[in-house]
Amino acid sequence: MNSIEIESQFTSGLYAKRPIAIVRGKGARLWDSEGREYIDCVGGQGAANIGHANPQVAQAISEQAATLISCPEMFYNDRRAALEERLCRLTGLPRVFLCNSGAEAVEAAIKFARLATGRQEIVACMRAFHGRTFGALSATWEKKYREPFEPLVPGFRHVPYNHIEALDAAIGPSTAAVILEVVQGEGGVNPGSVEFLRGAQQLCRQRGALLIIDEVQTGFGRTGRMFAFQHHNLQPDLLCLAKS
Repeated sequence: MNSIEIESQFTSGLYAKRPIAIVRGKGARLWDSEGREYIDCVGGQGAANIGHANPQVAQAISEQAATLISCPEMFYNDRRAALEERLCRLTGLPRVFLCNSGAEAVEAAIKFARLATGRQEIVACMRAFHGRTFGALSATWEKKYREPFEPLVPGFRHVPYNHIEALDAAIGPSTAAVILEVVQGEGGVNPGSVEFLRGAQQLCRQRGALLIIDEVQTGFGRTGRMFAFQHHNLQPDLLCLAKS
């Protein structure tokens, strides 16, 4: 059996696959098991922002694996300390919570918002995608992702993206946070207007809600700035990062 046959037999079947077995990459190029070459326009769904087999990344991974493979949060660690400091300097935020994925970052942001404000409601946008775990899925709009797992987490509502009047009407005394993408990814590469994004921040400040910016798909240089919120001089209370 070849790799396509083996994976077809044992995978969950959740993802529809192209009949291609990718076996190696270099920069923006990929090769399949038959030796055919491709240009990688997927980029690991955002995780391969600086290409495949990047020599500096490969060297850093090799050196760290040969030094220390893991260090739980019950101990301090030199490399984690350096990463946390670097992230805070890049984002302008005072603290970092490290986790494993974009969906987990969104889950944590929702928890932090509810804990910090003592409120329950989360306002998200139509056409938004924030992940497929239960809290993140509750903030996601697409029905094909949501309906098989309902009922989801209560307290979420959705308003039209780039519609500041609808957002104004949705934020009330029970709103813990508004969660937004600066550019909606799965929603159709739909940029937020400066009026909407800055207006959302102003409404949150006025009403005691937190502003969560989800940059899992836009962070780390993918819009021409280190983070997309910097194009609009936003100051998020919570920033979700992952992938690249």
